[in-house]
Amino acid sequence: MLSHEENELLTQVGRGTPMGELLRRYWYPVAASSELIERPTKAVRILGEDLVLYRDKQGRPGLIGPQCAHRRMALVLGIPEKNGLRCPYHGWLYDRNGKCLEQPYEQAEDPDSTFKDRIRLPAYPVQELGGLVFAYLGPEPAPLVPRWELLVRDGVLRDIGAAVIPCNWLQIMENSLDPVHVEWLHQHFFNYVQERIGGSEFKGKPVRHKKINFREFEHGIIKTRMLEGETEDNEDWQVGHPVLFPNIL
Repeated sequence: MLSHEENELLTQVGRGTPMGELLRRYWYPVAASSELIERPTKAVRILGEDLVLYRDKQGRPGLIGPQCAHRRMALVLGIPEKNGLRCPYHGWLYDRNGKCLEQPYEQAEDPDSTFKDRIRLPAYPVQELGGLVFAYLGPEPAPLVPRWELLVRDGVLRDIGAAVIPCNWLQIMENSLDPVHVEWLHQHFFNYVQERIGGSEFKGKPVRHKKINFREFEHGIIKTRMLEGETEDNEDWQVGHPVLFPNIL
């Protein structure tokens, strides 16, 4: 059982916290590319930071701070332009690096003003791969976005879903590493719920785990399982499920 202090150390991910600084060394999927088709802006919260993801008129994604530096207008309501995102309140334009490119009224009043050159919003690199938009919030140089097979393989269908789960990053990854809960939560409890609601889909008698094992490898931990009626020749025991730190099962 973790102490309160240990739990705080492992689960606080804001900038400047030990875990927050470590987790900022990785790329994170923050949206499906298809989400930016009908509406080219999306509010994003990741690692304790509120940001706005957008696609400009050239089709390039950007990720910048959520409010205009002028009057704090929400940029999720912004207008995509060829070179960035324009604030709808007074027209300030920001590029993908968070730099202010235009301040229409101020520049009309004083064409020689350099004020816009001193304005910059938080901004982070984004890349698209496998139908996902990935963001990197850490120090430069950024690592490569991992070219895992399921992200780069051609000629396949990809089904991308998302859910908001009220837990911290460690709880969801701990759940990914837990094989035994499958027979109880996804079988016993599923059948119980179906019975309660008068459903017709039942999974039959749950199959129990005979053996479980975990082994470390270069990128994380591999969990293996063997169910009743199976032998050690089974793929779930021989190959297992790799859990890639910090966010991939």
